[in-house]
Amino acid sequence: MKPLAIFGALCGAGLGLLAASRPALADDGIPPPPTAMDPSSAINPISIVNGAGIVVGEGTVFKPQVGVETGVVSNVFYENNNPVAAGLLRVLAEVGTGSLPTQRLLARSSANGTGDPEPADTSAPTYSGSGDFQYSANLYASYDQYLSTNDEVNNQGGLAGGLLLRGIVHPMSPLQFSFQEDFERQIRATNFESNDDTNRDVNTLDLRVNYQPTGRSLGGYLYLQNTIDVFEQTTQQFANRLHTLLGLHVNWQWLPLTRVYVDVSGGYYTGIGNSEKNDSLPLTAVAGIQTALTLNTIVNAYAGYTNGFYSAGPSFSSPIGGVFLGYRYSPLGRVTIRYGYEHQDSINANFYRDHVIQGSLEQYFVPFLLYIRPELRLREYDGTIVMGSAGAAVRDDTIVAATVGMRYNFRDWIAATLDYELQLVSTDFRYDAGTGMPIDPSYVRHELLVGVRAAY
Repeated sequence: MKPLAIFGALCGAGLGLLAASRPALADDGIPPPPTAMDPSSAINPISIVNGAGIVVGEGTVFKPQVGVETGVVSNVFYENNNPVAAGLLRVLAEVGTGSLPTQRLLARSSANGTGDPEPADTSAPTYSGSGDFQYSANLYASYDQYLSTNDEVNNQGGLAGGLLLRGIVHPMSPLQFSFQEDFERQIRATNFESNDDTNRDVNTLDLRVNYQPTGRSLGGYLYLQNTIDVFEQTTQQFANRLHTLLGLHVNWQWLPLTRVYVDVSGGYYTGIGNSEKNDSLPLTAVAGIQTALTLNTIVNAYAGYTNGFYSAGPSFSSPIGGVFLGYRYSPLGRVTIRYGYEHQDSINANFYRDHVIQGSLEQYFVPFLLYIRPELRLREYDGTIVMGSAGAAVRDDTIVAATVGMRYNFRDWIAATLDYELQLVSTDFRYDAGTGMPIDPSYVRHELLVGVRAAY
């Protein structure tokens, strides 16, 4: 495929990464786990059950998990017209081990107001018998097999998955070193019927030096983040990129349930190999507050400034900000809402700007769990790699996404799952892929899957 032909596919690929921007902040000294691997998340693709595991040493447990699900996908190729539907069979597997205490393994992200931790004392953690080094390691995989008589559809399946390593050195000391290594292979079809795909490999390394004197209200950390994002198809490597970010985060525990923070970061973003990505030197400075208004209501808010400093083409120089509200209306029910005004580097343009509104509702009817997570993004791409039909290098998208599902826990170690996902991209941007006909990259996609997960 030529760059013109897959431009729409790369634009749409961002929808699967709505939560992929990596937060730079966390509350327990370790970089926050990726959204998909967060065991406290109701929509975690694998870790929704918990077995006793296999003890392989003092304080170390080996935990295998498996799952299978099947259903239907309404639009395999993310097409605007004449979408191709197909059945889907997915097999999931995960093995994990480690010595991190449970409360660290369940750490939630709190970055830039996008997470929802309850403010806590920032003094150095005191886990009994924790040792000088704690770690966790998770290897996970999913294999997709489309159920179709169309060979081009069947070719879009394959193996996805990754490896997640997390650890912390001297966890009981005021001065700590922590790391997270996250590799993921993502599989995705093109935006037109084809034997090709837009599979990519993303590797992110987070390093952090934490300093939090015991009993003091002031602390913080210095962090370094490196991301390598490459496409597997040779014809798509014009979008390959490398991100390196260095930052400083300072916490001030103002009140027992109120934390104020400041975060300043700068980076160097560039292309890899034959990439057409323009270099940039992003700078971001934010200040935020995390607090509990009541025992059941939390608020996280942040505001700041960011500048892209792109070497060519359009750049951004803009205020940013956001707010997160969480309310636990009953012991078994919780609702959240988040608004953010964000700027991010893009694989198919210099950058994109988002107004994002996200919500969630989780309600337990033991042993059932019901969750609903809608999302709306008003996105603007600037400096698109491919010009629009009218010569424009700006693309405006309206992105609607929603995930709805249920869990039924037969036991702690086995559960049934039901998941529905909606993806909708609407844009008036058109481009010419060399066919003489303008291409509309808008699409609507539905996915319905039912399955079972089990842990040992």
